[in-house]
Amino acid sequence: MPRTVAAALVTIGLALTGCTGGTDPDRLQAGDCFDLPASADRIADVSQRPCTESHDGEVFHVFGASAESAPYPTDPEWEQLVFPVCDPVFETYTGTFVGERLDIEYRYFVPNANGWSAGDRRVACFITSPDGSKLDRSHAVP
Repeated sequence: MPRTVAAALVTIGLALTGCTGGTDPDRLQAGDCFDLPASADRIADVSQRPCTESHDGEVFHVFGASAESAPYPTDPEWEQLVFPVCDPVFETYTGTFVGERLDIEYRYFVPNANGWSAGDRRVACFITSPDGSKLDRSHAVP
């Protein structure tokens, strides 16, 4: 995906809140597939699904953001933290460059401001469909 398109993805960084049921997004690992709740501004839980069934997202990388003592990142700061880490992992995981895929893109889960203040730095990058349609398989390179 060209960097101008990828820059728009920062608006799709999803803040995590405390889990209220389902699977806590903090428990998702690379290779896990899931459905997002209907309201996706702040995510409290997701429904884990087998990747062979219809699903909204597939985690391909989880990492700790490196801004240890910084204030909660702005959208452009999240972009600077996430893209340099997840872009090359996307390529390894899917076997293609981010800019070459039109059928999938990636988004990411980030801690909310309260979690950040408490020391949560976990970021989970996940594959999703650009048009909101369901995925029906894993996009990992076999």
